[in-house]
Amino acid sequence: MMTNSATDTPHLHVEVLCLPEAMLGTVFSAVDVLRLAFLVQKLRNRHGAPSLSWSLWTPEGCAPPMTERGLQGVASAAPSEPPTPQRTVLVVPALYAANALELPPLAQRYPDVLARLTAHAEQGGAVAVCSTGLIFAAETGLLKGARLDAHWAFKAFFIRIVPDCDFSSTEAVSVNGGLFSCVAPTGMTSMTIALLEQLFDAEVANSCARIMELQADRQQLGNQQLAQKWLSRTADSPVYRAKQWLEMNVEQAYDLKALAAVASSSERTLLRHFQTVLGMTPLEYLQDLRVQRAKVMLEISINSMQTIAHACGYNNASTFGKLFRRALGISPGEYRKLHTFRTKRSHWRVGLED
Repeated sequence: MMTNSATDTPHLHVEVLCLPEAMLGTVFSAVDVLRLAFLVQKLRNRHGAPSLSWSLWTPEGCAPPMTERGLQGVASAAPSEPPTPQRTVLVVPALYAANALELPPLAQRYPDVLARLTAHAEQGGAVAVCSTGLIFAAETGLLKGARLDAHWAFKAFFIRIVPDCDFSSTEAVSVNGGLFSCVAPTGMTSMTIALLEQLFDAEVANSCARIMELQADRQQLGNQQLAQKWLSRTADSPVYRAKQWLEMNVEQAYDLKALAAVASSSERTLLRHFQTVLGMTPLEYLQDLRVQRAKVMLEISINSMQTIAHACGYNNASTFGKLFRRALGISPGEYRKLHTFRTKRSHWRVGLED
């Protein structure tokens, strides 16, 4: 059963620690993911009450390391009710340090931060630490029994000061119960997406990942579609010629006889070569192309199902829907709800803040 991410998801509040020693790129990487998640949720249900909020957390008496414009516009609107610890995540960014020995004094410089992290974890709240920000988890005992990895420049130091933590993980992002961690400062984006997936809404998190992180398969598919190069130009074979024609004419009706003529081959020979090279028939390959085109159109357009069906070579939406469901296990409409980045036509020219 699908859920409406704008109305069924319990509210989650995220507080990102901001210290003078913070790598500001990691602070704003977290905020960027949160802002995108908020936008995706808003697009999916324009009139639903927002269930995600965030703010920067600066210890009392500590001047935020910002520009003279201050913090305006960085935080979201405050939640209507104070969030519980169980629905609040405290995020510690990466910290500047010339060497590992500077890390413990840096963390101990902020006893209020250490006390709050400890109390928050004891109350069931989640904590996320980025790279050298791991020192705050180490100083508060949150690493005990955890399995994760640390940045190579500081790993030996952390192994020495936290002997009851397993640093053998090879994952860039680790999740140990309510503790999230990432190895490198550039991992803040992935870690924030991971905590949204675990604690907020997996569908929204997946949408953020597809925008914020490199999607190698999608990138390759896009490049291939743009260049129309599914095989090397030197592969002048019946399969290559047939593939080229199918890719350029996805919306055309399937005609094996005409396709064989384009490939300068007999129908039987073309079928045999296609099966040998690709492990499928030309029709199966065409149907896969049609599904891939439909997925992109469902994600980035507001075209009707009939229009998308026609663009994918089907005269009616019903036949198209059956093929799509058989290939992906969900209907085109369900896929659009999960992955769309567009709002309804009736919402055009209406500000998201309204």
